[in-house]
Amino acid sequence: MNDPKIILTTPRLILRTWKPSDIALMAAINSDPLVMEYFPATQNIVATQASIDYITQHYKNYGYGVYAVEIKDTHEFIGFVGLDHPSFEIPNFKPIGLPIVEILWRLSSSHWGKGYATEAASAVLHYAFTELNLDEIISFAVVANFKSRRVMEKIGLHHSDKDDFDHPKLEEKSPLRRHVLYRLTRN
Repeated sequence: MNDPKIILTTPRLILRTWKPSDIALMAAINSDPLVMEYFPATQNIVATQASIDYITQHYKNYGYGVYAVEIKDTHEFIGFVGLDHPSFEIPNFKPIGLPIVEILWRLSSSHWGKGYATEAASAVLHYAFTELNLDEIISFAVVANFKSRRVMEKIGLHHSDKDDFDHPKLEEKSPLRRHVLYRLTRN
């Protein structure tokens, strides 16, 4: 996690590997109750460091992963967008191929509503299909997370009620348990 490698660029953004100075900035995002509204809890710097360590190792293992996002003109770090493998078995999900790959994002709330998530996620989706030759990309969110659902729709993912599921890592009575799943195949 020393010299970051640029993975993708868009008209306004740079998606790159992580550098040490990102940790505190990502911890600030992870501790924002607005950003973490649809997660069981906010994350402190220790949990953020563990997440970034996982992300870095995933990238080394698979050659793709979750990328740090910065604004091209200012080099301001604004969050992450990228690809990961779900850390649990999705109930009743029938993937097109393996591995199951999820596209995800988390940006600073001060950068919401500017199209950054859609712009970065579109670039990652294109990269996943054209460069990585992945067969299918999925994304999922809490039913009430309409902002993320809108990004999923804008980048071309499709929702089917039959793919919705109860998150197995959340308690049965949790209001965050029910998730919608969106997906897109390469062809």
